Amino acid sequence: MRAEERVIENIRKMLSLSLSACELLQKAVLEKNKMLLEEVSRIEREGDDLRRNTARQIYKGAFLPYLRSNILRLVEDVDDILNTADKAGKYFRKIENLGFLENSIEIERILELNILLCRILSKNFIEFFKNPEKLGEAMIVVRMLEKEADNLKHSILEDLRRKQTDFWDGIFTFNFIESLEEISDVVEDTMDTLQVVVLSL
Repeated sequence: MRAEERVIENIRKMLSLSLSACELLQKAVLEKNKMLLEEVSRIEREGDDLRRNTARQIYKGAFLPYLRSNILRLVEDVDDILNTADKAGKYFRKIENLGFLENSIEIERILELNILLCRILSKNFIEFFKNPEKLGEAMIVVRMLEKEADNLKHSILEDLRRKQTDFWDGIFTFNFIESLEEISDVVEDTMDTLQVVVLSL
């Protein structure tokens, strides 16, 4: 396998890990099972290993020099998805009163949106290189889903303001919600970078 192919394959694996991390995060939150978040952290560490390995391949000469900075940025963006999912999990672990989850359709929807976004990126990653037009169409969908996640976040935070809560639980809950929505932001950023890479090839 050529160095370039190894790099693309590693990025594909990282994207697959991102999807798995978001699916586990959803399961952990909806089932209020904080033990599952250990697996999210393990997946994030596995992603870090792939990121380092991929960066080494690029520094050793994979891809033409003018492409390397954007490929590295793409690797970092994908790693950010994993980091953000793990960060959301770490904040969730710290929340003692999970009452805010009761009847919270908005939180369930953001968790679902993150999975949809990661699935679009992960399942179509190789196809996007073969068919840039499909990438353009996917970008429109991703922007719509990210906008929905952003609107939901503001609605959730507005609702939380009206609830009495412990100081630290309030801070951790706020950071958890922010991190959940941040996943959709990072996926959108990753798609932007991928578009630059695909158009550069």
